[in-house]
Amino acid sequence: MVRMILVSRRDEVSMAVGRRLIESFGFREEGEGLYMREGILLYIIDRSHLEADSVGEGLGAELVVVASVHRSEAGVKALLTHPTGNWGEEAEYGGRPHTLSATSAKALYTALHALKEEADRLGLKDWRVGMEATHHGPRTDAPLIYVEAGGRPGEKPDEKAVEAVAAACLAAAEGGVETPEAVVGFGGTHYAPTFTRLALRGDYAVGHICPKYAMPVDPKMVRQAFEKTVERPRKALIDWKGVPSEPKHRLVETLNQLGIPWEKV
Repeated sequence: MVRMILVSRRDEVSMAVGRRLIESFGFREEGEGLYMREGILLYIIDRSHLEADSVGEGLGAELVVVASVHRSEAGVKALLTHPTGNWGEEAEYGGRPHTLSATSAKALYTALHALKEEADRLGLKDWRVGMEATHHGPRTDAPLIYVEAGGRPGEKPDEKAVEAVAAACLAAAEGGVETPEAVVGFGGTHYAPTFTRLALRGDYAVGHICPKYAMPVDPKMVRQAFEKTVERPRKALIDWKGVPSEPKHRLVETLNQLGIPWEKV
């Protein structure tokens, strides 16, 4: 079993993170596009990471951490982590319709806290640190998370932000952090402020997050969110003010039918 950090040559931030890992964190070349450090594989691919379906499966990867750019049309500078998958019929940015990838609440929690620590250490005071809802590809059965940095489209990678992402990718891949109870989140906006706050406070490790724009959510997708989080969460958190009334009623009904405890947050 191996843990992998995935870098794409088609992503400028991703490649900058890869270079920082090689130059500053002791990864050694093992072959074309392959570098190793203490059981962690740094894998550089030519295609977009959004298209890297099934990545890590052939190696039996315990975890895949994708280093990526983040783009905000509003120009918000952000350091982010999130799981992948498509809640509905659209799969415009990779993956498959109505399909979530496997993920790890522990890895997401570790990456989030590492991003916050690095942002504080490096003085990235005007950068948002947080989680995003589950979205886009690739689709994989190997547990996968994204760790991202960026802002307005077209901006060059910020060196300090690249360093923060590199450190967070490595922290997630090393996986040595103790984490609180794993949960699945429902509701709120794409940038998941409620679930970010709870995770940063140390209350929960949040796996898949279904935002309000993806609701109402199919019961099969609710089941996927729990089954495809490797820690197998036993509880759902509902951002109570962040879900409209009718989808909220349907969600609660689904959770009750599935026998999944839930809590308002």
